[in-house]
Parts: sequence; structure tokens; C-alpha cells
Amino acid sequence: MHPGINHPIIYDDRVVMVVGISGDPAAISRYAELAVLTAELLVRQAIEMRETNWRQRLRDTLFCQYLEQGATPAGQEALHRLLELGFDFDTPRVPIVVTVQVEQHQLSDILSTLLREFSQLSGVSDVILLGSHEILILNALSEAQETLLRGIEFVLSNQISHYHIGIGVQADSAPDIREAIRFARSVIEVGSKVQPQRQIYYFREMAMLCLFRVLEDSYMVNFFINNVRQLLEHDSGEVLLDTLSSFIANNAEPGKTSLLLGIHRNTLTYRLQQIKKHIQLDPMVFTDLTQLAVSVHCYRRLNPRQSEWIDSLS
Repeated sequence: MHPGINHPIIYDDRVVMVVGISGDPAAISRYAELAVLTAELLVRQAIEMRETNWRQRLRDTLFCQYLEQGATPAGQEALHRLLELGFDFDTPRVPIVVTVQVEQHQLSDILSTLLREFSQLSGVSDVILLGSHEILILNALSEAQETLLRGIEFVLSNQISHYHIGIGVQADSAPDIREAIRFARSVIEVGSKVQPQRQIYYFREMAMLCLFRVLEDSYMVNFFINNVRQLLEHDSGEVLLDTLSSFIANNAEPGKTSLLLGIHRNTLTYRLQQIKKHIQLDPMVFTDLTQLAVSVHCYRRLNPRQSEWIDSLS
């Protein structure tokens, strides 16, 4: 047996390890004390970090469950547990959803780095992992949004090159936050298709396009498409459709539309009257024009063609 000191490291009333140091106990006592103290700190740090990570992952799981389940019993149970964990839904915040494209072998390391660095940004109140390629950032509105977005972009650009950021709307309750996150997700889905060159999309700027995207999956879509098909049944249908598209693209301003088409204003008026005659929708009436705009959008989705007014919305 070699002389030395054996010192148990105790955490939460349990021996988690024993530090053994060889040598004359009297000579090494000062060094042994420092070694034991260092070991205790490292063990405590490791255990607390593990517990913090476990609590964080539990919170992420519960949050995702609430997002998916909402008002169902399972969703409300998840919400109740989140509140017990101290999650704050009442402070006004704007959800920011970040989607990333990362190779599978790099995914774990990059996600860990992003989660850590996002949480350290000024103005961030919560960072939640929504999926293997999706992160939610909730800001506390204490920092200017553009400043926070620059920080998020800086963190992302240091790790990856392919990402998208969706900005929801301000929310101050659990149902509102859930809805605002759906908005942020939907604007990424729509924005990445209509403006793939951009990386940041604001729901408020693209809400109409998001609404059209929902409409495309609706049972009502054929009704709107048929408005255009009915117009195209007439000999001058293509001309009338082009005129209508230009009229919408120019905010229903007759002067600008006539100039763009190179026609007299009286000719434009005649064509708009023909549209009204053929499909009983008047381009000069706001509610009818809205219907016509939706109809043109839905038709163009099935029959793609350059559509200036859709570009002008995005």
C-alpha cells in the first residue's frame, strides 16, 4: 500500500467519485485540498450542466407537443407542465423561426453551437429546438428587432450557408404564440419559393401570399380558377386576362394600366366592362376585384406565367 489521501466527492448526499492522491499525507495536504476542491467543482458543474440540458430538452419536447396538439387534452397537459417549469407566455414577444440545411454528420455539433450562441444574444428570452432542422427564438422586445436579426445572421453565417429566417407577429399568450409560430413557419415555406434569393421573411409583408398558399389547398380553389376559365371561353379571353392582370399589378389605377398596356383609357374601360359582362365580377368594385385577384393567382399557379402583380405582393 502506498501512502496517500483518498477523499470522497459527495453530491446530493451521494458519493459520486473518490479522489486518490499518492504521497506523504502531511506533504501533499495543501495540493490534495486544491485537487479535491477542483474535482468537486468539476463534478458539480458536470451534474448541473447535465440537469440543465435535461430540463431544456424536456421543455423543448413539451413546447413541441403544445405546438402540435394545441387545445386538445394532450396539448393542454403539455402547456400546464410548461407553466409549472416557469415558461412565460404572457410577456409580449415576437417568434423567430430559423430553418437550417446541414449535413447529417455535422448536425449535432452545429445545432449545439447555434442553440448556445443564440441564447447568448442580447434580447433573446428563450431558444427552443423545434426539430432536427428548426430552431425557435423568442425575443423580449427589449432589443431592436433588426439588431437581433443581425446577431442571428452573424451566428448562422459563421456555421452554415443555407438557412431561412421567418418572423412572426407579436404575441402575449400561449394560443397567440402558437399561432404566431405557425405564421413564421408559413412565411418561410412561401417566401423560400417565391423569393429564394432572400433569407429573411416577414409574415406581415407576405401575409397575402401565405393566405393564397392556404387557399390552394382549400376546396374553394376550383371556384376561383373557374372564374378565369369562364373568361377564357370568350374570343378575347386572353386579352382580357392580360388586361386584368395588369390592372391588378398597377393597384387598379386606370392611368398607369393604360400607359403600361399602350392603350387608350377608353379602351381599358371597355375591356373592364367586358370582364364584368362575362363573369359578373366588376374590377372597379373592391370586393369583386379581390375575388378576381385571387382567381388570377390560383389560375397562374396551375398555368405558370410571368405575373407582375404576384411579384409586387412579395
